Amino acid sequence: MTPSSRQILAGLAALPVTLGAASATYQRLAERRDARRFPPPGELVDIGGRRLHIVRTGDRGPAVIVLPSLATPAAEWVRVQRALAERTDATIILLDRAGVGWSDPAPWPRTPAAMADEVGALITAFGITEPVILVGASVGGLIARLFAARHPENVAHLILSDSSHEDQYQRLHDVDPRIGDGELWKHAARWQLRILGWHRLRLALGWLPELRQDAEREVPADLVDAHLARYLTRPNRRAVVQETVGLLLGRQPLRDEARDLGDLPITVITAGPIGRDVWYPPWLELQAEFLDMSTNTRQVFAHHADHHINHDDPDLLAGIIHEAIQDTRSQLLVRVQDEAIRADQEAGRTGSIVDELIADRRAEAARENADDPTD
Repeated sequence: MTPSSRQILAGLAALPVTLGAASATYQRLAERRDARRFPPPGELVDIGGRRLHIVRTGDRGPAVIVLPSLATPAAEWVRVQRALAERTDATIILLDRAGVGWSDPAPWPRTPAAMADEVGALITAFGITEPVILVGASVGGLIARLFAARHPENVAHLILSDSSHEDQYQRLHDVDPRIGDGELWKHAARWQLRILGWHRLRLALGWLPELRQDAEREVPADLVDAHLARYLTRPNRRAVVQETVGLLLGRQPLRDEARDLGDLPITVITAGPIGRDVWYPPWLELQAEFLDMSTNTRQVFAHHADHHINHDDPDLLAGIIHEAIQDTRSQLLVRVQDEAIRADQEAGRTGSIVDELIADRRAEAARENADDPTD
């Protein structure tokens, strides 16, 4: 072999290392630039040594907490939140879980149980004392169910938006061998090996038009650039891997603890067969099982939407959540009325100032119902 041939081979051997180093450098510089260009649009809430990013609207109860799908940022629910803001003054909280969006990363493991604990820490940090309405989409539904099972006193209503089921990968694998735990492990490995700097460069050069098209479908136009920037970060890559592995290793508590939720009101929203015709029938069976987890359930179908209903029909979700808010407020009114009557009876009174409070709340509820554009 001639000296020139050896030099060429040495150069080729060093090329992957050189390109890898260049990609990592570009990634670090891009993340620093994007941190300046796109500050958090919401609030950073300390939950004990690290911060969660939330986007909040409204200032009255009951609070609604939205738990998006696997490693999905709060931004993908902003359309739903904005539609709700036109209907109600209730507090709507969209959550970036650890490492996603603008939230700080978290240590391993990131099982559904660990993420349910995070919901409790958020409620404590905000000082929320009334039961909340939990909205869980896909994997977020597993987290919401487990939190509701462990803290029933803190949940007034559970809304499952095409929720994942702890047994879905085994059950769906029977009709479609492409689905299973093995695919989840591959998904985690692909993300762990993803070269972010190279993806960023391709996006900047216009070589990934499908990535921008996806972002335009997922979030409002004013959030697209920030959404893409946060998607291509090292913390987000880590969060995808953590949540995927956590899902694989942490499903048993759902089987043990979260299949009997008493009389908790549960609304099950089921998307259509788009993109999953082969395994849609067993998916419907899994969705139907949620209806047996409480004595107070109902199911709503979004046949025209795919798995991410928040992308395809935010108005439908906003209407369902608004109904839950109204129902929860009505239940609170009844409870206040019952407590007032009981207190009056114990004190031997036939009327009190509480009667005026009850009348005011009833009038307010009536006004809200009259103004509701969905009625």
